[in-house]
Amino acid sequence: MVNRSAIARHARGAGLVAGLLVLVLSVFTSVLAARDKQVSAQDHALGLALEQQVAAVKNYFAQSRAIAEVLADSPVFIDFFQAPGTTAEKIAAGGPLLERVNDALAYLEQLYPDRIGEVCFVDRDGVQIARIDDGLPVPPAQLRDTEYRSSYFAPTLALGPERVYQTRAYESPDTHTAVIANSIVVSAAGHTGIVHFETALDSFRIEATGGRAASIIDTGTGRVLVDSRTATSTDGNDDRSFIPLTVGGALSGVATLGDRRVAFQRLPEATNNANDWYVAVSAPAYGLGWTGGLSVGSLALLAAALLTILVSGLSWRGHMRSVRRAATHDALTGLPNRALFTERTGAALRGGRPAAALIVNLQGFRNVNDVLGHRHGDLLLIQVAQRLSQVAPAGATVARIGADDFAVLLPGENEDSARAVADRLLAALHHTFLIDDFQLDVEANAGLAAAPGHGADAETLLRHADAALHLAREQASTVQQYDPAHDTNAAHRLELLGELRRAIGADDQLTLHYQPKIDLAGGRVTGVEALIRWQHPRLGRVAPDAFIPMAESTSLIRPLTAHVLDLAVRQAKAWADQGTPIPVAVNLSTRCLLDAGFADQVFDLLHRVGLPVSLLKLEITESMVMTDPDRALAVLRTLRSAGVSLSIDDFGTGHSSMTYLQRFPVDELKIDKSFVQAMANSHGDAVLVRTAITLGHNLGLSVVAEGVEDDAAVAALRALGCDVAQGYHYARPMPAEEFDRWLIDYSSRSYTARHAAATPVGRAATPVGATATPIGPAATAVGATATPIGPAATAVGATATPVGPAATAVGATATPVGA
Repeated sequence: MVNRSAIARHARGAGLVAGLLVLVLSVFTSVLAARDKQVSAQDHALGLALEQQVAAVKNYFAQSRAIAEVLADSPVFIDFFQAPGTTAEKIAAGGPLLERVNDALAYLEQLYPDRIGEVCFVDRDGVQIARIDDGLPVPPAQLRDTEYRSSYFAPTLALGPERVYQTRAYESPDTHTAVIANSIVVSAAGHTGIVHFETALDSFRIEATGGRAASIIDTGTGRVLVDSRTATSTDGNDDRSFIPLTVGGALSGVATLGDRRVAFQRLPEATNNANDWYVAVSAPAYGLGWTGGLSVGSLALLAAALLTILVSGLSWRGHMRSVRRAATHDALTGLPNRALFTERTGAALRGGRPAAALIVNLQGFRNVNDVLGHRHGDLLLIQVAQRLSQVAPAGATVARIGADDFAVLLPGENEDSARAVADRLLAALHHTFLIDDFQLDVEANAGLAAAPGHGADAETLLRHADAALHLAREQASTVQQYDPAHDTNAAHRLELLGELRRAIGADDQLTLHYQPKIDLAGGRVTGVEALIRWQHPRLGRVAPDAFIPMAESTSLIRPLTAHVLDLAVRQAKAWADQGTPIPVAVNLSTRCLLDAGFADQVFDLLHRVGLPVSLLKLEITESMVMTDPDRALAVLRTLRSAGVSLSIDDFGTGHSSMTYLQRFPVDELKIDKSFVQAMANSHGDAVLVRTAITLGHNLGLSVVAEGVEDDAAVAALRALGCDVAQGYHYARPMPAEEFDRWLIDYSSRSYTARHAAATPVGRAATPVGATATPIGPAATAVGATATPIGPAATAVGATATPVGPAATAVGATATPVGA
């Protein structure tokens, strides 16, 4: 007879052993899997860090070549070669010619602070014409005549013009630091020279983070040139751990060298680059044994505990997920609740990114509960949630934040695109709902608020969207955008916004004052800038700083901009009809540059008024374009292609990169008044002004200096080659009628001064019937008619017809609608 109890015992024992074996095998497999996962994660992180480091090195190579090409195109080197005399004579003579060369070289160091140590200009015989060390020109006596011995000299000449050569790392004889150098040939008037600059090798070094180190290794020697952990040296440090890379010769990969895991990529030398480098990112290798530092016995003893922990962990994780979901989601619809919606809104707004928030309310929902019961009301809410989720765009968050209130977060959307989404959502809700056997039609309202204009944080944005929803319900409209004028939380702001809205339609509250721009070379009036003024009937003069930013944060900025443009263009047309037009300057709001239809509005206004497009100049700031470069540049290119002149206002106070500055389709650059007014007492500001003038001219732009207040500033700007000046030294902003009188007086004084200087004693300045046309305004003799740019200076019996252009500012110097 079979002993069934024994069989059962054996079966239970076998089962226990099998269970233990399975347990041990599971733990062993888990250890290996965890190790492989950690190694893969480390390799992935190293690969990403390597991509960033390689991109940074390649980007520097590309930037250095581009800068070398721009520097070689500077006219100062061509002017030096074309100037009469030998190289030695021109160096000994010094003067403005050599000073311009030094300024061009010094400007490179300002573009790359703390990276460029030495810049020089060398002729084909190896004689230094000029050199800048650590930002300062080197005296002629210290210039070297043996540059032909340098490693860059012969290869650069061999490449020929427009090719940039980059040397291997070496120790600079001037700065005594490890550097690499870039050189390019300059040719003109039968002469050949080289522009050469050195970059500190240490500028490639990045700080070690998270145990990772970035290294640059010389392929030929295997020595480490640059490393996060050690000092930089042309000879390399004593680390020999990367030599296997140079021996193996692989172009890229991931390997374990010693106790470190290394991701590497080779940047081989080329015709114009003598450097042959490995770029490597390394970190301590994870778990250099399959046990990861634990013995097999320890793993076996921990198996039971691991299993218990695993089961407990899974149970706890499931419990926590349930708790988290209950705390962040609506139990009925499954949508995120207000808490999670607020959290996601804050994340979407982080870093000043744009986003829009919609709040949708169902009208008469209480009647559904009262008439049909709460069950039907719940089913309706579930279907509403489903429709909103289906229609909302990808990336949006749909949440239920109240009994019959739903919210939709739209990351990256502006007011116009969010309004289109709101219309689609409400249209989806207007289709009949089928609840059991009942057909229900639902009406809904929506409030919209968009960041950053309507709030930069989640609480403010949602509060403003709720305020817009209340306005939609009060006005029985479908969708309303947030309007501060209806926000009861800002009573004073609301009052002022309402007054400003009414002032736009009034005839006598908003006016324009005009400030002239003066050509520094000839003294003529080249144009005017118009600045908005608000004379409130009760509050008196309201400062632009008090109402322009407020309008800028609301949709009111658009009609205000349109109103100011209309005033200025019509005044410019009136002046042009009198025979002496001057170009018009107009400062723009950021919202104008982000409005794809703005250019058409400008063209329509010019067509209706009949003002030539050449008489309109629009001023922008760097920061405006950098808000959304692609959209702003598209609008600017449309305006420029139609002939509208464009100017960069407040230059030096923005944060644009050199890449975007070269892409701006502008023809004028205005230096901010803070630099101009401080240059007499600050060497740094004087250098910045001179550099801005040089940069503007190198880019083919006319340069205007703002804030000119005395003769000393005029003389200094004239000496620096500035084109146009604007400031209180010439005139304050004034109404059109006062500007006409000022222009007549200025023209008369200007003409009298020139006429007295040019006419010999005893001779008549202008015979009767002759026409005088000095530079700038015209002097009119008896019976003569003159219509120069600017007003006419009137002699005996003549008639003066002062005219000049209106420049429209939608903002003062740094403020969008005038200051």
